[in-house]
Amino acid sequence: MNLIFMSLIMILNAPVSTVADGDRWKPFDHPATTERSFTAYTHPGGMLVLLSGAMGFFRVENVLFSEGDRIPGRDGEWVPAIQVDAALDKAQKRTIEIRLELAKSATERARLASVRADSAARLAQKELDRVSALLEKGDASKRVYDQALQRSEEMTAVADSARVALTDSLLSVRLVESELQTIEEKIDQSTLFAPAGWYVESSLVVEGSGLTLGQRMMTLVDRSHFKLIIPMSEEEIRALSESTLKLQRVLGGAILKPSEIHVSSVPDVVTHRRKVTITIPAEEFSLESYENGGGLEIRASLEIRDSKGGVRIPMEYLGRRLEQWIVKDTSGKIYPVIPVRSDDSSWIVLPGDLPVEVELVPLTSE
Repeated sequence: MNLIFMSLIMILNAPVSTVADGDRWKPFDHPATTERSFTAYTHPGGMLVLLSGAMGFFRVENVLFSEGDRIPGRDGEWVPAIQVDAALDKAQKRTIEIRLELAKSATERARLASVRADSAARLAQKELDRVSALLEKGDASKRVYDQALQRSEEMTAVADSARVALTDSLLSVRLVESELQTIEEKIDQSTLFAPAGWYVESSLVVEGSGLTLGQRMMTLVDRSHFKLIIPMSEEEIRALSESTLKLQRVLGGAILKPSEIHVSSVPDVVTHRRKVTITIPAEEFSLESYENGGGLEIRASLEIRDSKGGVRIPMEYLGRRLEQWIVKDTSGKIYPVIPVRSDDSSWIVLPGDLPVEVELVPLTSE
């Protein structure tokens, strides 16, 4: 009986062994967390829909790319993708060009008429000045002076009228030039352009197809990057700024690295969640020949601080004295803790009376 009692005293007073003095652990720098998972599907980083702007009935003249094709060219370049028959517009353009030539000819005639009228008005004014001088000397009659005055005023009026006619002709030229510019822009719009480097997701027209205003013709997507949209709560968004968002493709389990994470500033009026848009470069994916990068299932996981509290402590910093779990700080002081759950290398414990600034040293469990 005495032997058993002495053995129990030795166990209670047994010193807690330690390892390297340089090892330290600040438990409150490692709060307990829970993993929250989200699942979403990718969509292309950008989308462009080519629509028909044709008024009336037009037909497709040429479709330069098919579904799945990559638009060739350098970054930032726009390449013709669909050509619409513009025969009527081109005929109208030729008519307007003829009207423009006629308007320019009329303007030239009006300019020459204005020059002649100005010249005649100057000559009439000189004749009036000469007759006026003769009248002062008594060498001309008042009747001759009145005739010279009338002719001068008539020539001045003719010159003014010619200048007005020239102005009208110039305005006519500008009007026809504006019509020509409008029809040229309309002809330019008969060719629809696509950005280089994008892919044709769908082509809804073929050569000879009829078109109406606003009809969808071709859908193009940017596959240089892909996006996920995940609605998150305010708690999850706060955790997003404190921990790393882990992304993994569901099929195959490949780990993905995002290039950008954008959080919307406006929450949903019903769920009060905000959209988090995650951008993933295309280089992160190893796609099969039949995959285009859209509709890939992605699992996102985020470590969120456990609302129940607790801190994470590696197993080598924990020891036991009988049924009591303990830790030791750098000064050798022992603190009891309450274990909650464990993984392969650490325990989540309730810290009890542990000071927030405490540093622990390793222990060896007994």
